[in-house]
Amino acid sequence: MAVNKEEFVKKCEKVYLTHREELEGKHSGKLVALYEEGIGAIADSIDKALDEARAKNPNKIFYVRRIGERPAAAILY
Repeated sequence: MAVNKEEFVKKCEKVYLTHREELEGKHSGKLVALYEEGIGAIADSIDKALDEARAKNPNKIFYVRRIGERPAAAILY
């Protein structure tokens, strides 16, 4: 599956912004696995966030970022 990375990141960041207040209020500093339609999982590590997100949505591609001002983001397949 070919993915336009820039568009994918924009869509995932839009999901983040939609939920920003709740995410930053309750989960600041944790990692969130996002996909184009929503939030896959929130966890303390990339591995845990991806494992949980993939268990719920095995055929999705996820964008993982730190919740808060310094995202430290990465696209993971």
